[in-house]
Amino acid sequence: MSKRAFTPTFKLEVLKACEDGFYTLSEIMKKYKVSKSAIKDWKYKFDTYGTAGLQESSTCKSYTKELKLSAVRDCLSGQCSINEAVKKYEVSSTSVLR
Repeated sequence: MSKRAFTPTFKLEVLKACEDGFYTLSEIMKKYKVSKSAIKDWKYKFDTYGTAGLQESSTCKSYTKELKLSAVRDCLSGQCSINEAVKKYEVSSTSVLR
């Protein structure tokens, strides 16, 4: 499955549509052809990092062995979900942690 690249402007438009409350989340997902998880991810990144969080990174972020082990241990022990670990350890996405 290919990954679609969305512009920061598009992401802001979707987030604004969610914030306005004129449409349900289901309607927004259909209208913009985006998943619920993508919207939640964009919202978290926008709330945490502002508009800079919506930019696609052009470089791969590296993580220490200790950070990766801690994140995986938290997930396996049930201490947090993979989404929570991504936020807690500031990993770029769930696919990186998987």
